[in-house]
Amino acid sequence: MRVTILATVLLLGGCGGLSYQVDRDLLLEVSVENKLLLFEAENEVSIAIDELEQISRQIQKVKQQISSVNSQRNAAEADYERADSKEDEKAMQIAKTSADILELKKDFLEARVSLFEEKLKAQDGLVRVAFAKYELAKAKLVKKNNVRGADKIDLADYEAQVDEVVAVAREEQQAINETEKEVETLRKQWLDSRNQLEQTSGGGAASPWADDAMAWGEP
Repeated sequence: MRVTILATVLLLGGCGGLSYQVDRDLLLEVSVENKLLLFEAENEVSIAIDELEQISRQIQKVKQQISSVNSQRNAAEADYERADSKEDEKAMQIAKTSADILELKKDFLEARVSLFEEKLKAQDGLVRVAFAKYELAKAKLVKKNNVRGADKIDLADYEAQVDEVVAVAREEQQAINETEKEVETLRKQWLDSRNQLEQTSGGGAASPWADDAMAWGEP
């Protein structure tokens, strides 16, 4: 856990850090039993960091999906060229529509990447919240045990610091809520267009793009 907290300190230092942090030397005089009171705050920091890492992995996953969609769109365009050479109007229309739908899916996925990037920023804010609460817990512990230097710590400063980072985190979450609505709109446009093609293309017999779940991918 100490390694986790150190990683958090380094992370927060890269984005401005916190104004009030308890010198770890002040905790040296606190008994191990009393330090256990910090466990919950430390655990919240660890959870916040884990979520940060999960969001980063989700971004990479969606970017891989975008690459796959680009390949699928190229294949649909190749289908169009082959159908054109055979003067197969129906196959040409299906291939063209498929390419257009895949473009809609790409738009949705790119918007999803932007959403996750916003979530990444917001989660960094939640890491700051968790760390601010951890600093407040340390300050309370030092004051409670009345160790040397405790008189220089004003709990009001640490409480105000928590309130400040919480307020910022809430604003960022509200922005995410709006972006989520936009992403859902793009998702619906893609799925509606895909479903329409599946209904009008002959049940997949006319085109591999009509009902092949592996080709279309999941939302």
